[in-house]
Amino acid sequence: MSMRRDVVIVGGGPSGLAAAYEAAGQGAAVSVFERLDIVGGLARTILFQGNRFDVGPHRFFTKNDEVRELFISVLGEEAVRVARLTRILNDGRYFDYPLTPLNAISGIGLGSGVAIAASYIAARFRAARAPLPIATLEDWVVARFGRRLFELFFKGYTEKVWGIPCSEISADWAAQRIKGLSLASALRNAVFKDKRGQIKTLVDEFIYPRLGAGQTYEMMAEAIKHLGGEVTTRTSVSRLRREANRVVAAQIESASGSYEVDGRFFLVSAPLTDLVEMVEPQAPDAVRAAARALRYREHLGVNLLVEGRPFPDNWIYVHCADVALARIASYRNFSPAMATNDSLSPLTVEYFASPGDALSSASDAAITAQAVTELCRLGLIEREQVNGSFVVRSDKAYPRMEIGHEAHVVTIKAWLDQFENLLPIGRSGMFKYNNQDHAMATGLLAARTALGLKRFDPWCVNIDAEYHESAQAL
Repeated sequence: MSMRRDVVIVGGGPSGLAAAYEAAGQGAAVSVFERLDIVGGLARTILFQGNRFDVGPHRFFTKNDEVRELFISVLGEEAVRVARLTRILNDGRYFDYPLTPLNAISGIGLGSGVAIAASYIAARFRAARAPLPIATLEDWVVARFGRRLFELFFKGYTEKVWGIPCSEISADWAAQRIKGLSLASALRNAVFKDKRGQIKTLVDEFIYPRLGAGQTYEMMAEAIKHLGGEVTTRTSVSRLRREANRVVAAQIESASGSYEVDGRFFLVSAPLTDLVEMVEPQAPDAVRAAARALRYREHLGVNLLVEGRPFPDNWIYVHCADVALARIASYRNFSPAMATNDSLSPLTVEYFASPGDALSSASDAAITAQAVTELCRLGLIEREQVNGSFVVRSDKAYPRMEIGHEAHVVTIKAWLDQFENLLPIGRSGMFKYNNQDHAMATGLLAARTALGLKRFDPWCVNIDAEYHESAQAL
């Protein structure tokens, strides 16, 4: 079996489907191949006993007007506005996220509050008089917030998520995720509530699809098919066959067998490390070595159907050192339609792991038991409230932004840039810690490049390291 397509897209997540939607809308023959049984990637929604679970909490906001318009036009009346309530659970106490002065002082006490303020002032004084080199996340946060606040509200949670010390995480990660936020700006925001100058991480409203994050991509996939494109699930791409600096075909693996798809242009949202291994003849040794040096973090979502409403938050960051879970989301607090009735709450308890470690190797039953035990320990539920469960494991979910990863990405990108008709897109595909709006933007730009409308560079999306959360939700 053989076929020919204008654009072949590997992966049916936000970037791949945005690319397909753009290309199909321009009249191109497009095929999307998704290895899972449902589209949406890490933003997919899973149905369980009639209730809906995302793969961890997903909210949508962007400064990019075009991406916002695309998101809204696909969803139509299914887009709802959600008031954001997010808190930090630290040592048995709840703190507002973002922190507010009165809440923080009441939680940690006046003495600790004064110590944090003194540490902050000392850090800012040092930064003004004799700034130290900023190489790591720890350097970046301490310079802006002081060591006391870093150790109380940044260090433990970050290391729980990434599995390595903050001193081994690149400062680029902090610059991308929390750029523009300082203790002084947080105080100003808390006191004056100035929406015009709202800081990147201080958004209090977001857009959400009524039936879960994946509804956007399910509707987008249907629109692509209506435009004449193809979206095929349970189908993987095992090889990209090249001749010199052009990819000429993709080897497709499906339940019905293997076949090749010829293509004029190829867009790949599969992990960047997988892309390097897909291409045949194989990449040079230096490129393959660079790919092997990059590491991803696994995401483990323990999904629990729970009676009642354990907490009012969209999600909670869990900084407590006595539990391994990192974050808890309640989807009823995103949209009531996520649950079959008012007496149930679909929850996701999130863990992060690395291949071969204890969490990664634990059975579904073991990790579920651990999640229930830890929720009970935190006082959020009782065991008898749990009515059902399932586990979703996502490997290569979070690019691990270790010191030195940039050089490896540069090596791989330099090799990929030689290809006339191949572009990586999306978070994992470009080894960038991007949000879904950034992923969609990379897909749109790559599709326009594939169609020959103009040479756009998806690598420039989010290149200024802004975390785009400051625009209004609608």
